[in-house]
Amino acid sequence: MFIVRAGLLISFALLPAVAGAQTKQPAKDTPARPSSSSMIVEPGSEKWGDVPAAAMVGTPSVEVGGKLRVAVLQGDPMTAGHTYTLRLSCSDGAKIAPHWHPTTENVTVISGAAAVGMGSKWDEAALKDVPTGGFFWAGPRMRHFAECKGDTILQVHGIAPFVINFVGPDDSQPAKKPE
Repeated sequence: MFIVRAGLLISFALLPAVAGAQTKQPAKDTPARPSSSSMIVEPGSEKWGDVPAAAMVGTPSVEVGGKLRVAVLQGDPMTAGHTYTLRLSCSDGAKIAPHWHPTTENVTVISGAAAVGMGSKWDEAALKDVPTGGFFWAGPRMRHFAECKGDTILQVHGIAPFVINFVGPDDSQPAKKPE
């Protein structure tokens, strides 16, 4: 769901490697199940980076007004059909302009709080508070926007690709990248 300025960049191609570097293997005396793999990400061990430009299409209609960072915890957020889990860290007042995703976005507020609104235009009156521990989701192509209340960490998971399509002026298609 979230994200922001086209000037932010780190290749998502690098992020899965970062995610792998931040996880711990299960203890050797704990047998692993062959049908599933599991990894543990210790609190505070996330590797934060800028939101990749490759994950954003178009130009936000609202200034961010804060800082956004991303950490990939699991999977590959850019390869279609792959699962992913990532965290977004945002400073108080950071805004995520109206946008949509090609797949369902599932968001849990890990710390801080967020406010989420539905629609193609930023509307303060449409924002609904989501407290720590709260959950929200947006289906494919559902137009929505958000604001962080306090320093906030959001956990986002779904099926890739994780692409943020900022809403264009006519809302019929994503905004075009400036040439």
